[in-house]
Amino acid sequence: MQQDQFEKLFKAAEEGAYLPIGINEDGTPVTGGFVPWEKTISAFNMKTPKVTLAVSDLSDEAVLEMLGKCRIIGCYILAPLKHYGFISGFKDLQDLFILHAEYMKDLSFLRGLTELFMFYLKDAALPDIAPLAEAFASGDRIPGKCLGLCNCSIEDVSALAKADIRFSELLIWPLEGDCADRWKTANRPGIFRFYKK
Repeated sequence: MQQDQFEKLFKAAEEGAYLPIGINEDGTPVTGGFVPWEKTISAFNMKTPKVTLAVSDLSDEAVLEMLGKCRIIGCYILAPLKHYGFISGFKDLQDLFILHAEYMKDLSFLRGLTELFMFYLKDAALPDIAPLAEAFASGDRIPGKCLGLCNCSIEDVSALAKADIRFSELLIWPLEGDCADRWKTANRPGIFRFYKK
């Protein structure tokens, strides 16, 4: 972790501050990124990371302890990770953005994240989406949930059709062979996009 980022994290931990974080390969500060959402209000709910960690920082107990003292509201992961379990400790998390999720095995780390209302995921192969549906359904109905899935292979998406979730945006950039009908939800999304290649 770069020294200035460490100092910001240390200060935030001392104050128990609300904190959006970025995670990338080398810890170079993240100052922006792309916004997948169509609605302006959804875009405004994204945060710019105030502290950026390197992937290697996630194996540093001191860093994890400091993160545990903060109220992590946004997490923007821009590098492949082998494990995502640390996210389950971010009980205030509202926005989770994950690129390069090719090593992700499941979404169990989302259970109990009742504040989560925005989730973007790219390049994951998962057995189901049930933990996300559970997290979304257990939180407040407002604001509406935003879900974006890009190039993700998810075997069972039936939890979306069963859960009482108010979607503001449901955006799917499908793999070949996927179909829009599979993504039906219990409540009609404000915006539903199934982007064809």
